Amino acid sequence: MVVESIREFNRAVPFKPYEIQMASGQCYEVPHPDFISISPRGSFVVLFDANEHPYHLSTLLVERVSLLKGRRGRKSGKH
Repeated sequence: MVVESIREFNRAVPFKPYEIQMASGQCYEVPHPDFISISPRGSFVVLFDANEHPYHLSTLLVERVSLLKGRRGRKSGKH
């Protein structure tokens, strides 16, 4: 399940920024574990951008979760 991948990325030591790609093609960057919260059952996540704007994402619509590839300078959130 994709939510387990999100949990693994959040627990990584040292933490490495990653992105969540939705089925719609939208990507959301997670620069630090403090920017994301996972619901207890894992049915959705809430991701905050640098301006503390929340994005509510259904884990059923997450297509993939992967490490960022050399794009550390970008803001978190919707891209």
